[in-house]
Amino acid sequence: MFEQILIHNVWLAIIVWGIIYLSDYCLTIYTAHLYQTHLSKYVIFEGSFELTPYFQKDVNSLRRVSPRFLALWLLSFILLFLIWFLAVRLLGAPWIFSLAFGSLFLREVAIHMRHIRNLTLSLLTHTAGGLKGQIEYSRWLILKLSAAELLSFAGLFFLTCLALRSWLFLGGAVSCLYTGLQHWLMSRKHLTAP
Repeated sequence: MFEQILIHNVWLAIIVWGIIYLSDYCLTIYTAHLYQTHLSKYVIFEGSFELTPYFQKDVNSLRRVSPRFLALWLLSFILLFLIWFLAVRLLGAPWIFSLAFGSLFLREVAIHMRHIRNLTLSLLTHTAGGLKGQIEYSRWLILKLSAAELLSFAGLFFLTCLALRSWLFLGGAVSCLYTGLQHWLMSRKHLTAP
């Protein structure tokens, strides 16, 4: 039903996408701030807090308004509308739009779960005795854990796709699978680097 509503109302789909993508960036900046001000006393991440190389400079400097992000955010609205127009209006193949929207939206759902976990960890460490000592994560391990998490979401979304016969969930499965494999390969490069 959600899928059909989005197909028939592209502006709602664009608004939903815009909100979840913007909240991803805002949560990234907020959790990076919490990491830099408190959590880094207990947990050390090798490299940048941000996994996406394109945004690492902005996140490292806690840039609330990122020209890079804004440009990509606006471009994504245009591309989403074009995909809808081509798939639904010209080709009469709304499943293409569902697949594309699912690949964007459901990957963000998986990323938001990570944000919730990071936010919870950061906020709970303010409680006395929440964390003791210090742990350091190597870059390859961070990327491997991210890959495992995204591949798990890919499996969940694929099973949901089969159960519901949903192109939206197939898009989410493919997107999480692709990003998970990217992180897996990036982790191997860091593991073999001197």
